[in-house]
Amino acid sequence: MKKDLRLLLLERCNRNCEGCCNKDFDLKNLPIETQFMGYDNIMLTGGEPMLDPFLIVRTILAIRDHNNKAKIILYTAKVDKPLQVLSLKRLLDGLTVTLHDQRDVKPFKELTKAIIHAGNGSNHISFRVNIFKGINVRGGIANFWNVKDNIEWIKNRPLPENEVFKRVSEDM
Repeated sequence: MKKDLRLLLLERCNRNCEGCCNKDFDLKNLPIETQFMGYDNIMLTGGEPMLDPFLIVRTILAIRDHNNKAKIILYTAKVDKPLQVLSLKRLLDGLTVTLHDQRDVKPFKELTKAIIHAGNGSNHISFRVNIFKGINVRGGIANFWNVKDNIEWIKNRPLPENEVFKRVSEDM
C-alpha cells in the first residue's frame, strides 16, 4: 500500500477561509518529520507554502537528500506571482492549485499562460486544479490541468488511510 505524507510547511496563510480543513487539526502539535523515508508521495502544504518559496526549496532539497523516489507535489492557492511558481517547477513532480473564490481565476489564468510559454520541462509534472463550487473559470484551463471542480469544504474530514500529516522543523 502506498504511503503518503502531507507535510505542513507553514501555518501562516494569506487567507482566512471559513471552512479551512486545517482548522480541524492541532497544527502546532503535529509530529515533526526529518527523515522523509518510506513515502511514495510528499505533499507540501500549509497554511500557504508560497508565502515562503525559499522554505519550499530547502524542504525539497532535504527530501531529496533522504528520499529520491518520492513524488513531491506542491499544494498552493497563491499563484499571483507566476515566476515564483515557475522557478519551482523543475524541482516538483506535481503542482496542485486551488481556486477558492472568483478572485483566484485571473492569477490562475496568468500562471497557465506562463507555463505554456515556458514550454519544455512541464512534461514530467502532474498539474491539478481544484475549483470550489460557484467559481467560473470559462475556458482558462489548458488541457494539461487535471480538473477537480465543484469541491466544497468538508468539516472534520479525516485523512485518507494511507496518509500521515506531519510538519517540518521550524529550523528548516
